[in-house]
Amino acid sequence: MRLVTRGDLDGLTCAVLLGLKEPIESIALIHPQDITDGRADIRPDDIIANLPFHPNCAMWFDHHLHTATPHVPRGFKGVFAEAPSAARLVYEYYGGKAAMPQFIELVRETDRLDSANLTPEDVVSPQGYIQLGFTIDGRTGLGTFEKYFLHLVDLLQAATPIDQVLRDPGVRRRVEILESQDETFRAELRSHSRMDGNVVITDFRDLDHVPVGNRFLVYALFPEANVSARVHWGPNRAFPVLLVGHSIFNRTCRTNVGELAARYGGGGHRGAGSIPLMDEPDQQIQMVVNELKAKG
Repeated sequence: MRLVTRGDLDGLTCAVLLGLKEPIESIALIHPQDITDGRADIRPDDIIANLPFHPNCAMWFDHHLHTATPHVPRGFKGVFAEAPSAARLVYEYYGGKAAMPQFIELVRETDRLDSANLTPEDVVSPQGYIQLGFTIDGRTGLGTFEKYFLHLVDLLQAATPIDQVLRDPGVRRRVEILESQDETFRAELRSHSRMDGNVVITDFRDLDHVPVGNRFLVYALFPEANVSARVHWGPNRAFPVLLVGHSIFNRTCRTNVGELAARYGGGGHRGAGSIPLMDEPDQQIQMVVNELKAKG
């Protein structure tokens, strides 16, 4: 079987757990929009995790809201439910802590990162699995990492302690890049962001290269905002992408971001989502911002 998942900590933990319970022979990392737009080649023996449903798959695990997803048949194999992470659904499906006690901390920390249940210290000085998660967060800006992802799967399936994982040379290199560019990223955030009501809007489209950095840092720099809207170029600069997220410190935003994103052709969950801006991006951005402001 092949696992098709997303290249973040949630997808990584899904891969670790499923690889121990199912005969996974290979892993493919794709973006949710690849399935939503019909570009993904999904096969009958594929397991999909942390991505929208596809009718060809053998199993499916997801916790996001995807109203644009094709109808999910009753009795499909897997789990689709509200949860802090897709990994939590996979973990409980296969017996949870009674069956796999060695992954209690990994799943718990994956829950925290994927649901953005973080402290200011987690953002300013991340440790453990949270730090590891930032090294494979596509929004951090560290680029493609399929080999790195597969290496992490091997390390974690062997129940390697997290402090030892973080000392791995490949992991250490990514951590050092994040740390070395932190000040530059802070400066670019400040110069390319503005407040519009309760929304902090960051537009990185005029940058040739966006510095790598922690996507939650904007909430520390703009504590008055309760929601962010960040624009940057998608793959190969083919179209801009709008990332919307509730502040993880000022938790007063009432907008269900997943539902909002789905209405504009994207997807996500209650607290975060993404929208590909295919037509008239500036107009779409303003429409989304106006909705975010209307609900406060």
